[in-house]
Amino acid sequence: MLKAMEDLGLIAAALGDPLRIRILDLLAEGRRTACSSPEHPETPVAVCACDLGARLGGLAPSKLAYHLAQLRAAGLVSEQRRGKWVYYLLNEQSIEAFSQALASRWKPAQKRSSRNSGAVSKPRTSKR
Repeated sequence: MLKAMEDLGLIAAALGDPLRIRILDLLAEGRRTACSSPEHPETPVAVCACDLGARLGGLAPSKLAYHLAQLRAAGLVSEQRRGKWVYYLLNEQSIEAFSQALASRWKPAQKRSSRNSGAVSKPRTSKR
């Protein structure tokens, strides 16, 4: 479960970059048959960093490492090392917790707006 508003901000910042969204999409797809790395025996759907780079059009390893570090720091991916290979997986629990935290955080606002019978309220302006 997310601990605080800082956790929400950290995850939101990590999701704010289109390349990191693409990395998460690739991790969600899992391994393809054309991976250059051997399968990780404990997590056969894990994707190696070298395969991610290739699937991202030959992204420089340093740039990929930076973005993966941001996703790890936000708790969105986990890393597993096996020899020289580094494998990545989506952290589905963290993604689910983030989704639930967002839904519950703004749920009262949604309930208030639905009581207005579909009408959009205008912001109030003060008259001076």
